[in-house]
Amino acid sequence: MSDYLPPEVLNEIITRLPVKSLLRCTSVCKSWYSLIASPKFITTHLNRNNNSNNHLLIRNFVNSFDYSVYRDNETFDKLSTLEFPLPGYFRIIGSCNGLICLSSYDVDTTETVILWNPSIRKYVTLPRPSVTLDSNGPFHHTLGFGFHSATNDYKVVRVVYHIPDHFEILTGPKVELYQLSTGCWRNINAEDFKYIVSVRDPQAFLNGVIHWTGIKNDGVPYLIVSFNMENEALGSMMVPHSLQHGFPPRVAVFGDSLSLMQLIFSGNDRHCCTWVMQEYGIAKSWTKQFTIDLNKGFLKAPFGIRGNGNALLATVNENGLGDLVSYDPKSKQMKNLGIRGQPYAFNKDTYVESLVLLRGLSDVLGRQQSSCDAVALEGASFLRKQDDESQGNKRMKR
Repeated sequence: MSDYLPPEVLNEIITRLPVKSLLRCTSVCKSWYSLIASPKFITTHLNRNNNSNNHLLIRNFVNSFDYSVYRDNETFDKLSTLEFPLPGYFRIIGSCNGLICLSSYDVDTTETVILWNPSIRKYVTLPRPSVTLDSNGPFHHTLGFGFHSATNDYKVVRVVYHIPDHFEILTGPKVELYQLSTGCWRNINAEDFKYIVSVRDPQAFLNGVIHWTGIKNDGVPYLIVSFNMENEALGSMMVPHSLQHGFPPRVAVFGDSLSLMQLIFSGNDRHCCTWVMQEYGIAKSWTKQFTIDLNKGFLKAPFGIRGNGNALLATVNENGLGDLVSYDPKSKQMKNLGIRGQPYAFNKDTYVESLVLLRGLSDVLGRQQSSCDAVALEGASFLRKQDDESQGNKRMKR
């Protein structure tokens, strides 16, 4: 068929196909594989998917960890359960363009970090960083993940603080940066940086910048610590005065804006307030959006915000499990989303199907494919597995 269609027409048609169909197309011929696996095609396909995407990735735990995709609509429909490729306990660092960064919880702090694309069932295990317990002694650290659009590259940043005797952090951080395009870590000079990122703090990636909650080197008050993907530099932002003390505020993305959520105890009163930075980078633009009353029932503080502005929380039941609920700040109503799990294990991020890593395995990791046929066979094997699972599900339903 491609012999009778102009290349631009063919490209316009297949960029609208879902990932599963595109994987089938890679086995048609070498020219189709070359087209679909090209960076330009992957970016074009991704942009079309992103424009209409409203999917969320939810991780929860009952007897094992579950990674599932939901449509972020009124009924919160479950779309699929993802097959996680590794055993153990992994937390989500961040998600960009269908690529998810996760880190294991290892007691010796030499965690495993991976970049995973569930759409094509491929993942990259990052190499061991240079700052470890053996090389550096005791330390604490945090991770961040983001995308640099100017170079079409994905980066993982690791901010490490040495812990000397008496657990007093006296020196600036050691910063390491991993780039998917090179497949290795390199050092970033940040010894003069006087702020500390909270240990294993959740991130918010917005405007090409990673954001975490932090503190000054001598302790409180709280502020936002940032890492810019463009100039690869650490920075800081002020938070509202009322959030500078108490429980550490949590960063999140609210629509296209940076936001903060903080748990507040006052006597027997328990609530959570949410603030939004109306103009990015302007501290005076922080505006209080809403407050959630956590006194009714056993409610954990919010851990994320949906596309419609509703907050995601978990209930805490007597048996140790809880339910995921959505809070509407306009009506002040809670809605049970029907997802049960351990309250402190819920994790949320954005999700989109993409082809990122389709060619990256051979280019970055050195797993060279001798021809398009080798890649086509791998794609065909993946599709046969999906077809077998689909047929098995149909038989079970019968």
